[in-house]
Amino acid sequence: MSEPLETWIDAAIGETREALVREGKPIALRVARASDEGRRARWGELYCARVREVDKRRRGAYLDLGLRDQQGFLPLGDDGRVRMRKERVVLHEGQGVIVAVTREAARTKNPVLDLSEIGHDGEAPHRIGQHECDSELILARAADPAIRAKLDASIEDSLARTAPIPGGGALTIEPTSALVAIDVDAGGRAGSGDPERFALDLNVAAAIEAARQIRLRNLAGIIAIDFVSMRAKSHGKQLEEAVRQAFAGDPWSIQFGALSRFGVFDLARAQLRTPLHEQLRDVDGRLSTETVALMALRAIEREGRAQTGRQIACTVSPDVKAWLDAAEIDWRAQLSNSIGMRWTLDAQPGPRDRIDARAL
Repeated sequence: MSEPLETWIDAAIGETREALVREGKPIALRVARASDEGRRARWGELYCARVREVDKRRRGAYLDLGLRDQQGFLPLGDDGRVRMRKERVVLHEGQGVIVAVTREAARTKNPVLDLSEIGHDGEAPHRIGQHECDSELILARAADPAIRAKLDASIEDSLARTAPIPGGGALTIEPTSALVAIDVDAGGRAGSGDPERFALDLNVAAAIEAARQIRLRNLAGIIAIDFVSMRAKSHGKQLEEAVRQAFAGDPWSIQFGALSRFGVFDLARAQLRTPLHEQLRDVDGRLSTETVALMALRAIEREGRAQTGRQIACTVSPDVKAWLDAAEIDWRAQLSNSIGMRWTLDAQPGPRDRIDARAL
């Protein structure tokens, strides 16, 4: 029998965050932002779209989804046609179609689509439906402080370069444009007298934690896990089976390779949702301005609830303040409805991620 699951969900100002939790540990995270509305296609959504360009050289058609920042990509076959259920149809520029989002945009790639219907030439591009799991987020409410703190910690951990392995040791997780590299380090782990047994136990624990971290962070594509070397072939077979078992509960498609003689196990995980680090960080690795801005609003709200009746003053970096001043979300009204009109927000030079919220 599988372990029972629970859900942590928090509808904060500007974003709703959700964690799927097993035995007290998050195994999956989702972040839905108000700023994405009308700008970004999410997995499972349906759109009435218009064909903007058919590019046979790139084997795809580019579609206008009615979004400000993205267009969709609909793959074509070698014959220049697109699959629609059991048919193969020809598309032309200006044609109206119904499509589903099967993969969200990655850093430099458009969202990928699947064709559902043709014959909607007179309709303007717009979203006509969303996945039921995203519909649930719309109905979410603000969480109590304990759940919000757990979500804060979970997201911070999911953005870290390293992750501890239960029992000792650590994973170093490096997403790159080509693949995700994960290194297993035994540092700090207490060992037995048998180095082969020690290596196997460490690697099995690392495989279980790597599977959790990969799902937690929405990592996908080619993933290479560099395990600690083992000499016994039987231990290699046990480790391969442990990797497969570790990913048994993953909802996305997984293709497994094999353990190489250098101790590297490679696999491929379907890319359906945007990786969490791409959603919350900039290309340079820093937390995005929006991420820090929404953190600042939660910090003001947290202090306001803890210090009832006192004025809350918060200072942030100039670029974070500028983002909030230009934001389309009505965060001022939402913040005042939550803790009252007893807060101030000012800019001071300093690092982007510096937030100073305190009661006066």
